[in-house]
Amino acid sequence: MPLLRRREGFLGTFALSLCVAAVTLGSAPVVAGPGTVATGRRTAIVDAVDKTQSCVVSISSEKKAASNSRWPFSAEENQRPRISGMGSGVIVDSRGYILTNHHVVDKVQGIEVQLADGTTYSARVLQYDPVMDLALLKIEPARPLRTITIGTSADLMVGETVITIGNAFGYENTVSVGIISALHRDVTLSDDQVYRNLIQTDASINPGNSGGPLININGELIGINVAVRAGAQGIGFALPVDEVKRVAAEMLSTRRIASTWHGLVVDDLLRGTQRTVVVTEVQPGSPSAAAGFKTGDEVVRVGELAVASMLDVERGLLDSRPGRPTNLLIRRGGADQSLALDVKPLPRGMSVLASSEPGDLVWEILGLKTMPVSTEWVSAVSPKLRGGLYIEAVLPGSPAAQAAIQKGDILVGMNVGTRHWETVRPDNILYVLRQPEAVQTQGAVLYVVRHNGIIQPRRVSLAETRVKKIISQ
Repeated sequence: MPLLRRREGFLGTFALSLCVAAVTLGSAPVVAGPGTVATGRRTAIVDAVDKTQSCVVSISSEKKAASNSRWPFSAEENQRPRISGMGSGVIVDSRGYILTNHHVVDKVQGIEVQLADGTTYSARVLQYDPVMDLALLKIEPARPLRTITIGTSADLMVGETVITIGNAFGYENTVSVGIISALHRDVTLSDDQVYRNLIQTDASINPGNSGGPLININGELIGINVAVRAGAQGIGFALPVDEVKRVAAEMLSTRRIASTWHGLVVDDLLRGTQRTVVVTEVQPGSPSAAAGFKTGDEVVRVGELAVASMLDVERGLLDSRPGRPTNLLIRRGGADQSLALDVKPLPRGMSVLASSEPGDLVWEILGLKTMPVSTEWVSAVSPKLRGGLYIEAVLPGSPAAQAAIQKGDILVGMNVGTRHWETVRPDNILYVLRQPEAVQTQGAVLYVVRHNGIIQPRRVSLAETRVKKIISQ
């Protein structure tokens, strides 16, 4: 038996389990209030929980039980019972945007979100990233919601106190306390799911905690709980927030949510104890370039929203519409100034790629049929690679064929302009092709590993009439 194995769906006992439980619904939420207590009893942990607990939600859903039938229309398949599953989530925007694990909501029906005060809303999945195991949900709340404070995982210390809050075994808003046991843990669940750079903690993480927050003593989000080691005591894992917020910012981007484009690329920068959000790229020909943004600008405020992380830039621009500029306060050379950013409609070539099945579009656009492979296939080339896409077929006469890409190659990355991305699933390819540089230059560089174990760059052209037609639909 392998030392680690993944929970399949909602069933079974597992060596390394994802924290979603098929448990009975029913206990009432417990919301802690500050109250009036002796000074000595009100610790920093109590303050951190008070600050965070209302930003945590409980997630419940249903899915069909597993079936041994290979025929999808068999009687057994149709009669499969529905079973309940649970997870947790964190509110990242007051308009009802919630971050959780992808495995919490993968292939489920009827997602419901319960707030800390017991209010329940139906939810829908807006975006997801299976590789990072993250998903973005949306509810329609009756009032603005309190959002979690996002911290950093760049300065975490082994031994520092951390807190988890979540829907453990269906007990909403369960709080547990522990320490950071280790950093930079790599955990393999299966060929399809490999976690990198995890935070290990002995704070109790149980089935139902997945997608919930790991917070520090200041009540700041430092990780998203993702997995536990079954059969062990005090071995749980969380995704570090610095990686989470990069993916979350993309999922919450105006490009994905509002179909608008601003062309501003930002990153969080830690200077000692001070965290700032700095412009790392202004995309050529973009609205942000027209507004006068420069690399190195510090973004202080977007509209009325104070910026504390890269996620806030996208949050602040979500309601922006073409023709209605949003004022951004920036700091350049120590002096503050305001720039008016007028977002533009997403170019049609950047939006069509999100509509069809990723594999089908990759075949139509590039002429490639791919199959995801695990890190073991490419680890000998570079230990930093997290996997790749095995080339199963190349369409004769296609851009891929003209670039001399061959069946048996493994696609591990792509480049447009000055930016590079890894490719571990087909929609990674489509994401790169949505970038303005790819649309403008009508091309991209694909990095493939051949049988000789060397990474080779192959430039593909998107200038053919057939490809242009697909991109401009």
